[in-house]
Amino acid sequence: MKPLLYLTIRKAKNGIIEFVKSPARLIIGALFACMLIFSAVTSGSAHTSHYTRDITELYAIIFALYSVIFVLISKNGFYNGASMFTMQDVNLIFTSPLKQNTVLSFGLIQQLGRSLMLGFFILFQSGTVCSTYGVGFETLVYILIGYGVTVFLSQMTAMVIYSLTCSDDKKRKALKSAYTAVIFAFGAYALYTAYINGGITLPNLVQATQTLTAKFFPVSGVIAYAVSGAIDGSVKEIIIGLIYCIVFWALYRVAVSLINSDYYEDVLKSTENSFSAIAARKEGKASENAPRNVKTGKIGINKGVGASVIAEKHKIENRRSRKLILSTVSLVQIIITTVTCFIFSDEPVAVFALSVYMMTMSIASGRWAKELSYPYIYLIPESSYKKLLYMVKSDIPSVVLESILCCIPIYFICYATVADTLAMILARISFAFLIIAVNLLLQKVFGEYDKKKLIVVFYLLFIMLFSIPGIFAATAVFVVMPFYLSAAFIAMSAVNTAVALILAFCCRRILENV
Repeated sequence: MKPLLYLTIRKAKNGIIEFVKSPARLIIGALFACMLIFSAVTSGSAHTSHYTRDITELYAIIFALYSVIFVLISKNGFYNGASMFTMQDVNLIFTSPLKQNTVLSFGLIQQLGRSLMLGFFILFQSGTVCSTYGVGFETLVYILIGYGVTVFLSQMTAMVIYSLTCSDDKKRKALKSAYTAVIFAFGAYALYTAYINGGITLPNLVQATQTLTAKFFPVSGVIAYAVSGAIDGSVKEIIIGLIYCIVFWALYRVAVSLINSDYYEDVLKSTENSFSAIAARKEGKASENAPRNVKTGKIGINKGVGASVIAEKHKIENRRSRKLILSTVSLVQIIITTVTCFIFSDEPVAVFALSVYMMTMSIASGRWAKELSYPYIYLIPESSYKKLLYMVKSDIPSVVLESILCCIPIYFICYATVADTLAMILARISFAFLIIAVNLLLQKVFGEYDKKKLIVVFYLLFIMLFSIPGIFAATAVFVVMPFYLSAAFIAMSAVNTAVALILAFCCRRILENV
C-alpha cells in the first residue's frame, strides 16, 4: 500500500500546485467560495423563517434524486462500463506487481472522492431548501454525502453489469430486460400505492416513497433512508446505511473477482473509452453516444440543396443515435418538471423558470454544437447566416416537443389556463433560441470555449444578461395587464426571439474562420 499512498499524496500536492499556478482556476475557486459562504449565511437566516411544507417532501426529493442518479449511471454498464481509473493510473498501477484487490480498493476510494466533488452544486440550493423546509445548512451536507455515495455505488454497479455482459450479447439483452423490469416495477408500485390511498396526489406519492418497499430500491432506497435518518438524528438509520455500503463494497469485490477473470482488460477498455471522450472534448472534437448496434436504414442523405443538407444530415444522425424521439436528458427534464409541479402546484411561473434553467445546460450539447467541430459546414458555398440557421433547424422539433411535454404538467397540475400554457411553450422555445445564440456568441468571442472552465461562469452570466430585455418586456406587460399572464409570456417570447436572431446575425462569420 505504500506506493499507492505515495501516489495519492503526490496527486494531491500536484493538484494544489496546478490550482495555485492557474489564474482561471483561482478565479473559479474564489467565485465558488464566495457563493458557498453566501449560501451558508443565507441558509442560516432562512432556517429561522416560518415554513409550511412537510419535511417528508424533502425526503421524497432526496429519494427521487438518488434514484435518477443510480439509473443514469448504472445503465452505462450495458454499453461502456464505468471506470474508476484514469489512463495515468492504468500506466502506473496496472503494470505494477500489486494485488488486484488492492488496486481495486484504490480505485474505489479515488472514485468516492470524485463523486463528492461532483455533487457540490447541491450546497448552492441551501437558500431554497432551508426556507422551504426549515432545515439547516448541515442538511445540505448530508444530502451531498449521500449523493457522493450514490454515485460511487452506481459506478460499482455499472462495472459489475459490464463484467457480466461485455462478452455475451444474449446475456446483456436478458440482464437489460430484467434491469428495466425492476425499475418499472418499482415505479408502478409507487403509483399504485398512491392510487389506492386516495389518488395520485403529491402527499400520496410522498408517502409511497417512504414505504418499506421503496427502501429496497437498489442503492438509492437505503442511501436516502440513511440521509433522512441523519437529518432526523436517528443513529439507527445511519448505521443501517453504513452496513449496507460496507456489504455492497464487499459483494462488489467478490463479484469482479469471480465473474470475469479478464477484469483488468474490462477496466482498461472502459478507461480508454472515457479517456477518448475526454481527449475529444479537449481537442474540440464531437463525441457521439450511439447504440452498440445501429440500424442504418436508408443510406445517403438524398435530400436538401446547399445549406439545407446540414439539417437533413442532422435528422439522419438523430435517428441513428437514439431509439426514442427525445434524448435521455430531455426525458429527465420532463420528469423533474412534473415532480416540481406537484411540489409548487400554486406557482406555475416558478416551475417554468426551473424548466428553463435545466435547459441552459442541456441545449449546449445539441447536434448543432457538434456540427461546429466537423469540416462540412465550413465548406458549403452558402452565406454564413443561412448555414447557421439551417444548422439549428434540426434541433427545433425536439425543442418544441420537449417544451410541450414540460408545460403540459403545468396545465394539469398547476391549473394554468390554456392560454397561459401555450404562451409558456412559446416562451420556453424562445429561450432555447436565445441560449443557442449565446453559445454562438461565446464561440465567436472565445473560440473553443468548452476547453476553458472559467467560460462556464461567463456562459451563465451572458444568458442572464441577454434574458433581461425579455424579462423586462414581460414585467411591463404584466404591470399594464395583470390579469393576462399569457400576454406577458408572449411579449417575452417576441423579445427573446428578436435578441436571438440579432445575436446569430452578429455571429454569422464564425463559419468563415475555421
